[in-house]
Amino acid sequence: MIQQQQAQPIVSGEAAGFGERLVAYIIDAVALGFVSTVLFVIMGGAPASRLLGFAFGLLYTIGFWSAGGATPGKMLMKLQIVRADGGGEIDVGTALLRYLGYFISGIALGLGFLSIIWDAEKRGWHDKIAGTRVIRVR
Repeated sequence: MIQQQQAQPIVSGEAAGFGERLVAYIIDAVALGFVSTVLFVIMGGAPASRLLGFAFGLLYTIGFWSAGGATPGKMLMKLQIVRADGGGEIDVGTALLRYLGYFISGIALGLGFLSIIWDAEKRGWHDKIAGTRVIRVR
């Protein structure tokens, strides 16, 4: 009788906690804030500068998440976003869903982010919505 082998996760690691994820977020927020400020100044405060800043933030986040599972902030903190169902890399669709989940996590007084603290798997609402988790990597 042929036994079926279970698929092994591509990436495995310990779940990252709230503090280290917050530091990674702050690093990215500072970088994005700098770019948005430069755009605002260059464009003379035009409303389009805010739209351009938002678009840059979207592309930055989705691009880094889907290309390697981590923004520069997460890379500096040695963290990676992986699929919760096996640890594999996430695709653009999953990254976009996770990004939209950020809004849901934040709009509810930040409870979706704070849930990382008490969740047994250290997953926020945005992680659960997109089927992801954040792990420590070496």
